[in-house]
Amino acid sequence: MLEQETLHAFVSGDERALEEVIDTYSKSLLRYCISILCDVEEAKDVLQDTFIKAYEKRRQFQLGTSMNAWLYRIAYTTAINAVRRRKLRFKLWKASEDISPAQESYISEPLYSILSSLSVADRALLYGRVLDERSYQELSHILNVSESTLRKRFERLRSRLAKEVEHRETYAKEEWVQ
Repeated sequence: MLEQETLHAFVSGDERALEEVIDTYSKSLLRYCISILCDVEEAKDVLQDTFIKAYEKRRQFQLGTSMNAWLYRIAYTTAINAVRRRKLRFKLWKASEDISPAQESYISEPLYSILSSLSVADRALLYGRVLDERSYQELSHILNVSESTLRKRFERLRSRLAKEVEHRETYAKEEWVQ
């Protein structure tokens, strides 16, 4: 949490304040971007773009509000745009069959398969609730969705993931027996 003095300096364009903002939030934002994109290198690019956008839009930040939620919102929209660009790239150019996306992102193949089947919004919700342990109220500000909608979406997501894991375990047992 940054002091109000630092936030005032950031809004005014002080580069030292920008460095403090980056130092304070970069690790958690990077983890957040990785959870959405499932790709470390792309997440680093999105993180850099997030801080550039934050600095460019610093005058839009309302003092007295959460810098954390504001940065997460910028990171979320930047990550969604990256996913859209990625989909467009894959449509225009087919990736080599030798290397799977999971191998490039350092995530196990089953986990990558499950996460990539989720929408970006669901991955962001899952990460925010499970790994970051954020409240629905805070996620509501970040994702720009009502708390009740997020609660219901998370219930459905948990149920869907449990069924998917169960299905995969059953399939793996059947394959092992044969």
